[in-house]
Amino acid sequence: MQDRVIRILFSLLWIELCLGGGGRFTAWGPLSLRMIFFVTALSIAAIAFVKGKRISNSYWRLVLLFLITTGIGLGVGLLDHADRKFWWQDVKPLLYFLILPFFALAIQNKKDIHQVARIIQGSAMVMMALFFITLILIHTHVVSFLPFYNATIKTEEIFFRGEFTFFYKGFLFFGIAIIFFYFNLKSPVKYVIVTFLVIALFLSLTRGFLLALSITIFSYFLLKKSFLKSFVLISIAVAVLFLGRNAISFASRWIAQQNERQDDGKNKSRELDPTLLGDRSFSDNERIAQLRQVAQRTTFSSTLVGHGFGFGVPIRPVHMEISYLEIFHKQGLIGLTFWVILLVSVWQKFRAAPTSGLAEAFFFSSLFVFFQSFTNQYINNPIGLSVLLLSLVCLDQLKEERG
Repeated sequence: MQDRVIRILFSLLWIELCLGGGGRFTAWGPLSLRMIFFVTALSIAAIAFVKGKRISNSYWRLVLLFLITTGIGLGVGLLDHADRKFWWQDVKPLLYFLILPFFALAIQNKKDIHQVARIIQGSAMVMMALFFITLILIHTHVVSFLPFYNATIKTEEIFFRGEFTFFYKGFLFFGIAIIFFYFNLKSPVKYVIVTFLVIALFLSLTRGFLLALSITIFSYFLLKKSFLKSFVLISIAVAVLFLGRNAISFASRWIAQQNERQDDGKNKSRELDPTLLGDRSFSDNERIAQLRQVAQRTTFSSTLVGHGFGFGVPIRPVHMEISYLEIFHKQGLIGLTFWVILLVSVWQKFRAAPTSGLAEAFFFSSLFVFFQSFTNQYINNPIGLSVLLLSLVCLDQLKEERG
């Protein structure tokens, strides 16, 4: 009975993670469905351990290491009198790491692994369908853009690219689902599904996703020693990195030109707007400014232990867009070392697991999250962190099945 409750809660929790973005669509004031699932999972896990359930000591060592490194960051911040509101916002998303023991209880065999893989794939398909339907309804004027904008903007879950498309925090799972369908689905239909998911990812106009996906596929071909394909993929990544902004500006000008033609040539003297699909120069400059402000505040002690939780930089008092920059600023090399250890752990379990599409799907999904975190904050929030912890447990279980 207890195992059944754990599995049901685990499935519900993962459906919410895949579809719920940052969790604010199912929030009631400060309380969200994700928080309820999290607290329930910790409570059930605690009861299970009291009743004699056991998991690998390697998970407890990781939890202990997490508590130590997080405690150091919190201690440094509190000693410097960090504002409670700020340090709590820093620490709160990281606490999702504590769900690792529950994941270890929920994943007991290959059937459980296949079940969560189906949840990831199915949820991405549902989200993709909703994304396409929403865009069609808006562009055919069945749904007016302004009411949709007003209804969603306050949640901070959706970021609009003008009136033409939008980005949703949960779109991370488009990239993860692409990896899962490619490696884990044997039917030729996977190429059709992957194509539509890539189109959805492209329509979100998020360069970071395309860059991270390109580097992830590059890593796969590099490990397979397919050097020509690796070169092609790294070339695509470089093109996305250096030409993506210009491509979006060009598309914005083209859309402005088409709109001008529809207006019978009115406002011909007006300069075509290069920011209709979003101002990429502004977002790039924001990241550069964050880098500069962190560099200006770096000292010998902050290099080791950071400035502590609760201390950002003027342009970003709380969270920064680059995960590793925020970790370095607030936790120093000690904080970064923790994430390196987590990455190495995932790699070791992948190498120890039998070669399979399922193992590759989990490992390269983790790499995708790590790469994506160079441009957007994912490894240190529940959306990306859950993928890393899930991959760790599933790869460990696959390794045990070989043994």
